[in-house]
Amino acid sequence: MRNCFFISFLFFTALLSQAQDSTFQYKASLSLAGSTARSPFWMRTNQNGAIPLNGTFVSGQWAAYKIYNPNNPRIFQWSAGAELITNYGKSGLGKNGDYFLTDLYVAGKIGPVEFLAGQKKSMTGLVDTVLTSGSLAVSGNARPIPGFKISIPVFLPIGFTNDLISVKASYSDGRLGGSQISYGSTSYVPNTYFHQKSIYFRIGRTDNKLKIYTGINHQAIWGGESEIAPVNHLSTLKAYWYVISGKTLDYRKVGTHFGTIDIAGEWKGSNWNYFLYRQNIYDTGSLFKVNNIVDGLNGISLKRSKPLSKNETYFAINSLLFEVIGTQNQTNNAPLSGLAIFEKGDYFNSYLYGRGWSYHGASIGTPLISGQNLTDSDLPRNKTKFTNNNRTWAFHSGLTASWLNTNFLFKGTYSRNFGTYINLFDTVKHQVSVQLSAEKKMKFLRNGSFIASFYSDIGKLYPNSSGALIGYRKSGMFW
Repeated sequence: MRNCFFISFLFFTALLSQAQDSTFQYKASLSLAGSTARSPFWMRTNQNGAIPLNGTFVSGQWAAYKIYNPNNPRIFQWSAGAELITNYGKSGLGKNGDYFLTDLYVAGKIGPVEFLAGQKKSMTGLVDTVLTSGSLAVSGNARPIPGFKISIPVFLPIGFTNDLISVKASYSDGRLGGSQISYGSTSYVPNTYFHQKSIYFRIGRTDNKLKIYTGINHQAIWGGESEIAPVNHLSTLKAYWYVISGKTLDYRKVGTHFGTIDIAGEWKGSNWNYFLYRQNIYDTGSLFKVNNIVDGLNGISLKRSKPLSKNETYFAINSLLFEVIGTQNQTNNAPLSGLAIFEKGDYFNSYLYGRGWSYHGASIGTPLISGQNLTDSDLPRNKTKFTNNNRTWAFHSGLTASWLNTNFLFKGTYSRNFGTYINLFDTVKHQVSVQLSAEKKMKFLRNGSFIASFYSDIGKLYPNSSGALIGYRKSGMFW
């Protein structure tokens, strides 16, 4: 941690010394929150692990970035970023503080190809990134994973298609740290890793009203194979090849694999833009393979195509979203074995790694499938699993609006929760979680924004809790 702070200090110093460059940005926020119990679902969700679980706290987020210059004709450019999170709160164990880095990276771009080292916030999959409940595979709910990444980060037109088809892709590897082992020759391995790759295509030129998107992402948690099963004599390099290629060993995949196959359509109208998307799950993390078209995420997003001017102060809706998320089925429609045990999945859990689909205790994928430490204490637990509720039907909505130069945001989620196939809930657990936020820019706050939010959890999945947050946020360019 001391080394991270030293690097951050040097980075911030470098940014300040280059204040005349308009590609250097800063962001800062300070928030005070109070809750009747732990932090409600939408207070802590999709915040890259920045918000503490104890519901009463002071949180600061301090960031500086060097971004690419879109008007620079040079073939090579560089960027970098650092964000420090500082939290101080009061829990049942007394007063405590915490600090860590979410973003800390350096990147370089050669033409359309980017190379990145470090950790940077990201989300994977075709989805509305602002109002969504969270992408299924990688949602931005957990802290960013440190590692290396090579990518084409924005859609690149393919020349021989006359720019009708564009592509973007990524390939990365990161380190998760140690993990408890549920099945193997050892109970703990000191090193586990996160592999990720994706490729997406867009059909339609930039100025076309209709565009079609499709693609696939693949993620895997792996590591410690020589310690877990020494009889296989699987070196780290060979295990890595099995992971990235999907090759099987003794009829099993090496590591825990999860991903989605996505398809979406976008229509740009004269007043509104429409985005319809679907993420379909595939999973090989539970010792067997599950492919079906029942489970997945379905969404529709509407956004105003022409934002309101600053002089327009009447009430106006700027964007709408509705999603349906289903993970209850988890059934392989064509199992490789007739045995019943091979027919059911266990999404976001792993038969091998106790950490399941998590990093620093938070879900890497959709936050609707949370760690069992977050669910109500009366619900059944399994100490070798990450989550005790991965079978759910959820209905999520979101809205942004403006009125009197104030921006409003609403999120509401209703879910029916069934537990897991191993630990079924005795009855269906209903859950409602809501958020209502307002943000207004204030001149007397040096053109910063005042923010106020209300959150509430009501139901049987999470402990009932309500909370409020007020804060100050400012961003801009270094002068």
